[in-house]
Amino acid sequence: MPALIDDGAPGSLVLPDGRSIEFAIRYSNRARSARLRVGTREGLVVIVPTGLQRERVQQLVASKRDWIASKLDDIDAIRHLIPQVAPARPQAFDLPALAETWQVEYREMRRASVGAKTDQPGRIVVFGAIDDVDACHAALRRWLARRAAEALPPWLERVGAQCGQQPTAVAIKNQRTRWGSCAASGRISLNCKLLFLPRELVRYVMVHELCHLIEPNHSHRFWTQVRQMEQAADLLHGRLRDAWKSAPPWAQRGSGNRL
Repeated sequence: MPALIDDGAPGSLVLPDGRSIEFAIRYSNRARSARLRVGTREGLVVIVPTGLQRERVQQLVASKRDWIASKLDDIDAIRHLIPQVAPARPQAFDLPALAETWQVEYREMRRASVGAKTDQPGRIVVFGAIDDVDACHAALRRWLARRAAEALPPWLERVGAQCGQQPTAVAIKNQRTRWGSCAASGRISLNCKLLFLPRELVRYVMVHELCHLIEPNHSHRFWTQVRQMEQAADLLHGRLRDAWKSAPPWAQRGSGNRL
């Protein structure tokens, strides 16, 4: 098998329809030419010969924009066609980012909706029409967003103080494909599912987005800034690619139909 070395810093590409995507660059000591691979888990991966300059890699990928867009559309179509079995109601879960463990209790009540609230430290009560599993998941996602709104903004403020940057505003979302984002206005959005990650990965995401306040792109200057603020940036970035597995299915929006 060829030795593959992950470049660490992803490339970026704007597709013909205006979508912006990132792709992983992996150098192979056996590759004689560039090879593009599009998968359901990793997205776009570009395997290139060792030593090929990033500028050339970017040019090669850009020349295949139409093919890449078509493959991504094919994957999206397949995902829609594959039925997903709704996961069971969780009885407990951990939030490693906060070093918390939560037990979940379900109480049936004569009402059409389902809610979730913190009953006491370490215990959540889901109440209402609890036979509706999807509604229970949705209630827990709302609870997760509230917990993230309590914990993540002050954490981001502390990291921002260390980095010398502060966002104009902070939003908590439940994105499917992004751990965070930074708008041109300076507003940073953080994914509530960050709570399922180890603390060092959460901090890395925050540093990443704070650096976008300085460089609103993924240029070489951007990654230099990230590495200055986080010495283990390359290692953490690599770990982040598989971090989606840490979030339970119920935490995904629409988990009863499609992950």
